[in-house]
Amino acid sequence: MKFPTHITVISDEVSQELPVITAFLREFKLPGLELRSFNGRAFKDLTPADVAEIAAVSRAEGWRVVGCATPVFKCDLDDAAAITAHREIFKRSIDVARELSCDLLRVFTFLRTPNPTEPAKQHRVVEHLQGLLDLAAGAGIRLGVENEHSCLAATAEETAAILAPLPAERIGAIWDPCNVLYVPGAAAPAPADLVRLAPRLFHLHVKDAVRRGIAAVKSGELVALGTPVGIGEVDWRAHFKVLREIGYAGLLSLETHWRLEKIDESLLHLPAGHAFSHGGETASRTCLHNLRALLEI
Repeated sequence: MKFPTHITVISDEVSQELPVITAFLREFKLPGLELRSFNGRAFKDLTPADVAEIAAVSRAEGWRVVGCATPVFKCDLDDAAAITAHREIFKRSIDVARELSCDLLRVFTFLRTPNPTEPAKQHRVVEHLQGLLDLAAGAGIRLGVENEHSCLAATAEETAAILAPLPAERIGAIWDPCNVLYVPGAAAPAPADLVRLAPRLFHLHVKDAVRRGIAAVKSGELVALGTPVGIGEVDWRAHFKVLREIGYAGLLSLETHWRLEKIDESLLHLPAGHAFSHGGETASRTCLHNLRALLEI
């Protein structure tokens, strides 16, 4: 994997403002972006004017919009009204993706409850994801299921189990090793997870954190990507080595999350808006410099 060819960034990890995002992508010569919140609005609330602005600049700059980060199914599995609302968000997201010439929509697997691997529960998740695939039929859209510590698919095992019954060419994993650090009782994220998910791996998110208390760093604290080994707990060097070995051909999206001034935990659950992006440009610049160094080792 090479920098910058295989690297992108989630838009609101830099800014809510398109001129700032544009300058940042030019600075690092990135091939495109993953779209989340913009102009102070969450992805689900983007206006037609927002989408048209991004589409026009992307065409002019020669960018790919490599993914649209929807919040779909980050809701309760037993909340029928929320599920209906999220299906409507998904329908609108298909239109947004098509206008942006984007073929990947990020979705989730419902909020985590006890016994997340219960077969009946996983079967219900699969049925709902199949419903999204039915809505997207013929649109040229793939679904990327992100593992998330607050959702039913948080670990590699849980993600693989939910993906297994679904068509591999249309739905796969957006894998975030760092998110595993926040799953109570889960083993540390391991490069072997990439091998397990390799046949279904569409995209990766890159960030780092600690979950154990160590000197000068609190347990559960996000840290800058590329901090010395023994602080950040995702061994990204080992992960990049395995990605090369398995012939991964997708992209890595920087999802910085870390800030010099810590942001509110509630914003990390559903990232969006100016408060979330505050300080993001500086933090993401640091992390991208570090990521480039890691990939060149």
